Amino acid sequence: MADIIDFNVERAKRKSGFKDTVLIKDIINEGYDPCDYVEVQNYYAWKNFQGFIDTEVDVEHNWTDESLDKLMQDIKMWNDTENTTVTVEYNPEIFE
Repeated sequence: MADIIDFNVERAKRKSGFKDTVLIKDIINEGYDPCDYVEVQNYYAWKNFQGFIDTEVDVEHNWTDESLDKLMQDIKMWNDTENTTVTVEYNPEIFE
């Protein structure tokens, strides 16, 4: 089964210029197009963002992948020229 050729990866190898098959597979698995420069930049931004998330702490209220994806989309769409107000609620019982 190891001899199966993934044509998406091979096509991306030729078109994108990347030689690292593992990197191309990861870009595709994350939902980005390795042949599009903007998509590759978004992939690296997402990986950088994931590096800030502490996943080693076992807390009952960890963020889901869907919530993190929504947060990343909100960060991408942030407009620093307009005034915004953010309301944050804190419940100390959660952290006890």
